[in-house]
Amino acid sequence: MPIGALPKNSSVTLKPVNENTRYVSPQYEGGSGFLKKVENNSLYQVTEIKGTDDSSDSADLQALAKNSSLVVQQADLTTESATCSGSGSTTNCTLNTDVPAYKTGSFNLIEWFLGLFGLGSQKSTPPVSKGVEVNESVAMADAMTEKIEKTNKMLNPKNAENCDEKNFPTALQNDKTLNCGLKQALEALKKNKDKVKNDVFIFNDFSNGGVMGKMWILNADGSVASVLDKNPLWVSRGEGGFGNGKGSLKTPNGAIMTKAYNPPRGGNIRDGIELVGLEPENQDIHSRGVLLHGWDPYTPTQGCLGVAGTLDTRSRGRTTLGAAPPYLDQLKKGVLKDGGTMIYNFTPSKVKSCQGS
Repeated sequence: MPIGALPKNSSVTLKPVNENTRYVSPQYEGGSGFLKKVENNSLYQVTEIKGTDDSSDSADLQALAKNSSLVVQQADLTTESATCSGSGSTTNCTLNTDVPAYKTGSFNLIEWFLGLFGLGSQKSTPPVSKGVEVNESVAMADAMTEKIEKTNKMLNPKNAENCDEKNFPTALQNDKTLNCGLKQALEALKKNKDKVKNDVFIFNDFSNGGVMGKMWILNADGSVASVLDKNPLWVSRGEGGFGNGKGSLKTPNGAIMTKAYNPPRGGNIRDGIELVGLEPENQDIHSRGVLLHGWDPYTPTQGCLGVAGTLDTRSRGRTTLGAAPPYLDQLKKGVLKDGGTMIYNFTPSKVKSCQGS
């Protein structure tokens, strides 16, 4: 994934990528196939980044380099963009311009596909009917069909007129844990009414702790807000999990709020929506550079919230992600345009609050 750029004037240490590792790049905009092979000899792995830039973006890049998860293309290290010298298998470069950087990681095609149906990391056990074992492909098809039917029900909830739990989407109304989580969110909305300007808010269901969550866009009474043709959306969290701390790659817990959409901003991802914390434990998210931005929602971010939309990096211009409608682009022009919208991240730590009540 394109993650931004190594900043100008920084010094980086590089080495050849592992020759036994296969690198691929998703073909989001169609073309000859879904995955495009990237030749190993066209890449360098970034092992260290040094410089005067102490921003949250740089901290994230350094964390990725430390975890052997950051590469650059050799073609981007031209004589104009970098001054490099080699010693054995190590190359040291001083950057004269910003150089695009890419995040790497394992890619499990089957897991990704199952994730589309909310079945990721779940094993399929062929059911037994009348003493006959059904083959695994049939079992998987049945499971996917069941998941699709449940999703369709979530997308068409029956709303009551009164402001009570009957307004909640069916999926959140009937699940004890999610019901509690939504009540937490509504309480946070009430508590922060002096700061929050928008009655429409976002409830991110990360209750299972996975990379992918469900982003519900709701009205102040808990009913579904009619702002998009799809609700809920998939949303991804940071690869560090949930919490705070500079360079932690974690997505914040609890109540946060959007600032007015006013691109471009500085940093790796210029076209994101800045966020501020509304709880003591997430007060550092603005200084960390945590954003709501366009992303492949099946892939973890570096601590931000990622929704299907457009990604604009400092060095690469605009890169369209996926064939899916650019939902975040629509929200940036609508309900998120003026800021003051609360987002509630219902994460495992918030689930514990429900279990203790």
